[in-house]
Amino acid sequence: MQIKRILLTTIIILLITTPVLSQQYELNVGDRISISVWGHQDLTRESTIDPDGRISYPLVGTIEAEGKSINELKEELKVSLAEYIINPEVNVSILSHRKLEIIVMGAVRNEGSFEVRADNKLLDVISLAGGIRENAAAEETNLQRNDQKIPINLKELLRGNNQEDNYQLEDGDQIFVPEREILNASIQGEVRNPGQYELKHEQEIRLNEFLAQAGSVTENSGDIIRLISDGEPIEFELEDTLAAKSDSNPVVKAGDAVYIPSAVEQVTILGEISSPGSYEWNEDMRLANLIAQAGNTSDRANLEKIRLIHKEGEMREINIEDFFENNNLAANPVLEPGDLVLIGEEDSINWSRVFFMFSGFNNIKDFFDISW
Repeated sequence: MQIKRILLTTIIILLITTPVLSQQYELNVGDRISISVWGHQDLTRESTIDPDGRISYPLVGTIEAEGKSINELKEELKVSLAEYIINPEVNVSILSHRKLEIIVMGAVRNEGSFEVRADNKLLDVISLAGGIRENAAAEETNLQRNDQKIPINLKELLRGNNQEDNYQLEDGDQIFVPEREILNASIQGEVRNPGQYELKHEQEIRLNEFLAQAGSVTENSGDIIRLISDGEPIEFELEDTLAAKSDSNPVVKAGDAVYIPSAVEQVTILGEISSPGSYEWNEDMRLANLIAQAGNTSDRANLEKIRLIHKEGEMREINIEDFFENNNLAANPVLEPGDLVLIGEEDSINWSRVFFMFSGFNNIKDFFDISW
């Protein structure tokens, strides 16, 4: 709806300003014009501005036309013809403009090269490109002209403001409308609608608000909520977060991950494993038992740097390879209820895989884009 309003505004602006722009347009080489004098049919001529920027006209001879507006050329012809005709009424009109090649790139509906008339302005070409897309950072548009980069606030221009930004175009100009970065954070675990959510630009969202977007917690949720920000887990009391207590309700940033553990005695394993998800905990359950129960690891798994996060928030790095190869029991710890096991790829943990939850999903989507 907003895009439609912007396009409608653009059309109205173009309709209102076109007659004015025609009079203000500076003539250039290659433009074809018509000149007539009322009552003197023999003085009607069609001329193309030559490579030197000039035209020839009876009685006047050669006259500079390049760089002049229609009105300026008309007045100059009137003065010259007044030596031969009393009060000459001169009319000058443009028959055709030279063609320009303009490139439009970025967040527009139809990128590409456009052949336009020389009197076209920036808004005309944006309209030819189908207008801007919803993810356009229109206020950061720029016009590349030779070695010069000209900043354009296209957002205000489309609103009818900043008309000085509606530049007269030149051959070879390039218009670039950048895309606005999409900011996402993800929430998984005991919430009603787990998944990835877009964060609005210039809008601060707190942890309790982000939780509300996901439909809040399920009846199986535990007492804590974990926020993984910049690769580090932080734990809060769920009750305090829901009550919006300042020390338990931080701002959620792009790339953050939120996890709500279950109150049921379970352990959860995520990442490079055949069947990621939550499994019933039992006494003397060790890390290797959980890995086997979850269908073993993938070929990409980094077994030397498995992260084990306890319910209380304590995090350990485990080298399970040492247990498999050397039977080192210290590398195969006993698990506790609520433990979260994260298995990443070699050299990094791909959070897109790590924060895949088993319920309601058949494959791993890109929930996150954080490397560790």
